[in-house]
Amino acid sequence: MLNKLFSFFSKNKSIENPQSKPDSEFTSKNNLNENNNVTFQIDFISIRDTQEKITNAIVSFPEDSQYIIINGEKEYFDAYKVENEGKSSDNKYYRIATSDFKFWVLPKDKDRFMSILNHRHQIKMKRRQEKFEHFKEEANTPFSYDEITDDIYICFIAFKSGLCEAIGTWEKYDKVEAKISELCQAKGGKFYKSEAKSAKFAIIFSPNSRLPSNINGLKQKGYKVTTFEKALKYMGIEKMWDCKTHAKFADDFQKDMTERYS
Repeated sequence: MLNKLFSFFSKNKSIENPQSKPDSEFTSKNNLNENNNVTFQIDFISIRDTQEKITNAIVSFPEDSQYIIINGEKEYFDAYKVENEGKSSDNKYYRIATSDFKFWVLPKDKDRFMSILNHRHQIKMKRRQEKFEHFKEEANTPFSYDEITDDIYICFIAFKSGLCEAIGTWEKYDKVEAKISELCQAKGGKFYKSEAKSAKFAIIFSPNSRLPSNINGLKQKGYKVTTFEKALKYMGIEKMWDCKTHAKFADDFQKDMTERYS
C-alpha cells in the first residue's frame, strides 16, 4: 500500500517532494561522468520482463551512478538482485541475472563484471537501510499542526508535489490557488507563490509530504503550519476541492508509515 501511495505523486508539476529523490547520493542521469565508465562487450542480453534480446551490446557502468548504458541508451539499473546462474548451455558464457536483465558474459570478463554488480548491490542495500532508518525515525517523531487564525491570509503552499486524478487536476488546483490569493488580498494579507520570510502560515499540500521533518522544519523557520484541506475549510472554500479524499490519502499514508516502520 505504501509503495502505491508514493507512486501516486509523480506527475508534471513535481516540486519540493523529498520522497521523489533517488535512493542514493549518486549523480543524476543527465550528469554522468562518461569518462569514468567501465565498459564491456556483451554478446547477448535478455530483458527479463519483455523477453527482448539484445545482441553484440556495448554495456557501460558509469562511476558513482545508478545507471547502466546499453548501446548508448541510459537507464536506471536495479542492483537489488545479482546472481551468477552458472555456465550457459553451450558452455561459452556465464549467465549473470539482475532484477531486470540477464547477461551472457565471457569467462574472461566474469569476475570484473560480477565485482561491479556486487558493488552496485552493496550500495543499493546500504541506501535501502538508510531509507528504512529515515522513515522509521519519521514514523516515531511526534508532530502537530497549528491552530488556524487570520494569519492564514499571509501564506504560501509548501510541497506542491505531483497530483493523482483521484484527488484532483492541476487545472482545478490553479483555480483554488487563485481564489486563495484573492481572499488573502481581500483580508489585507498576501499569498506567496513560494516560501517567503514575510509569510505567517505554511500550507502543506502533498498528502505524502506530511512528515515530521517537513512540518517541524517549517516551524523552525518561524511559520505556523497546517494542511491544504484545513486551510480551505477555514477560508470557506472547501467545496472547490475534494478535501475528504485528500485527507484520506494523507491519513492512509500516515497509517502505512506507522504500521511499516514503528
